[in-house]
Parts: sequence; C-alpha cells; structure tokens
Amino acid sequence: MKFGSSIEKFLIYLCLIIVVLAILFPVLWLILMSFKTRALIFALPPPLFFNPTLENYVTTFIEKGYLKYLLNSLIIAVSTTILATSTGSLAAYAFSRFKGFIADNHFFFWILTFRMTPAVVLIIPYYFLWTTLGLYDSHLSVILSHTTFALPIVIWLMKGFFDGIPRDVEDAARVDGCSWFNVFWRITLPLSVSGIAASAILSFIFSWNEFLISMIITRVNAKTLPASITGFVTTRGILWGEMAAVSVVIMIPVLAFILLVQKYLLRGLTFGAVQ
Repeated sequence: MKFGSSIEKFLIYLCLIIVVLAILFPVLWLILMSFKTRALIFALPPPLFFNPTLENYVTTFIEKGYLKYLLNSLIIAVSTTILATSTGSLAAYAFSRFKGFIADNHFFFWILTFRMTPAVVLIIPYYFLWTTLGLYDSHLSVILSHTTFALPIVIWLMKGFFDGIPRDVEDAARVDGCSWFNVFWRITLPLSVSGIAASAILSFIFSWNEFLISMIITRVNAKTLPASITGFVTTRGILWGEMAAVSVVIMIPVLAFILLVQKYLLRGLTFGAVQ
C-alpha cells in the first residue's frame, strides 16, 4: 500500500514538474534571447552557454529612448489601478449594502457584461471620442479607457467581499452616529484589504499588459511599453533581441507587484469570488 502510494506521489510530482518546465521554458528562452547578440539569436543550433551582453537593453532604453514608454506605462497603470480600485470599491459597497433600488440586479449584470465586451468592438468609438475631445495621444485618454475595462472586475470582486462582511459592526457604528461614508472608510474598508489587493493587482496587470487600446489611441506622447513593441518590426526584419529586452522589462513590475501583495491575493480572490 505504501509502495503504491509512493509511486502515485512520484507520478504526480513528475507531472507537476513537466507542466512547470513547459510553462517556464518560453520565459527562460525570452530572457536568454534578451542577452544575446543578433548573430547568436539566429545561430543553429541555439547556444545555451554564451557570453551575455546588455547591448539590447542599452540600445533600446538608452539610445532609442524607450525609457519614456516605460514611464508612460507606469503612470498609466498606477493611475488606472488607483482610479478603478477607489471608484469600484465605492460602487461595490453601494451594490452590497443599498438593496432595493430600481433594477439593481440588472444594473449590476449590465456592468459585468461590459467587461465581456472585446476591446476591438470599442476601439473605433474610443478613437473618435478622444480625437473629438482633443485627448488623443494623452495619458488621460488611456487611463480612462483602461479604467472602463478594469472597473467591472473590481466591482464584482469587491461586492462579493463586502457581502461576506457582517453588518453588525456597521449597524453599531450607524447607531453611534457615523455616516455611511465614515462606516465605509473606517470600518468596512480596513476589513477588505485582501479584496482591495486582489482588485489592485488585476487592474494593474490589465493596464500594464494592455496592447490594442494603447496602440490605437496613442502615437508618441502617451505610448506604452507593450504598444511600442510594434516598432521592432522593420523593413530590415524583426529585431528579436531588442524585442526580448522590452518583453523582459514588461514582466518585472508585474512580478514585483504580485510578490509584494501575494499574501493578500489568494484570500482576496477566493473569499470575494465565492460569496
């Protein structure tokens, strides 16, 4: 019995290792490519051991000025996260606590359906809207566009989290004279740190990685790092090394952000999603 159990565990761990290696292999290959010269990238067979170089990073971020696009991505992603999380939390609290207004369930479902809408459907209306308002190629237009897609998931996640918080403490605070906003700010919000962290991570990742909207409604001033990758497709061919360097830099803030708040992420996703 123990021998069979050991074999079963070994097979399970072996399958897990294979899956992890299959997932991490493209990432590892991308990282290695970013440190190769153009000659090594096209070498056959591909060398696994070589002298790494920072040429691709220096060329991209120093000589070609891609640091500007990196700064744009940080500004837009952080602003979208703050705006979507703050407004989405307020909306979710209203849906959770103030029941009974006209068609509240239908309105909540309508908000969720907006998240299901493909970005390609709305890209032309966005383009004409921001062009008409004189906001084309501005940080504000990208932030507002990203926020409209991040809001539904924040509202859905935070509503489930607020529904799981007992109302007894809030009722006691209301009896003591606290306004609804003070109850939300001083009592409910501190109890919802896990949900806020999960919502912030999802909003940040969406905005940081978003490609289509950023590519269409920006040109130079507000272009983000993912949208700038198209610049490596030239008439002389695809600049794989520089593209890999930008891709590696795009991964770093997301990984760092998740590591900082990982202890809140799992509880926030599971607790808020099952309510």
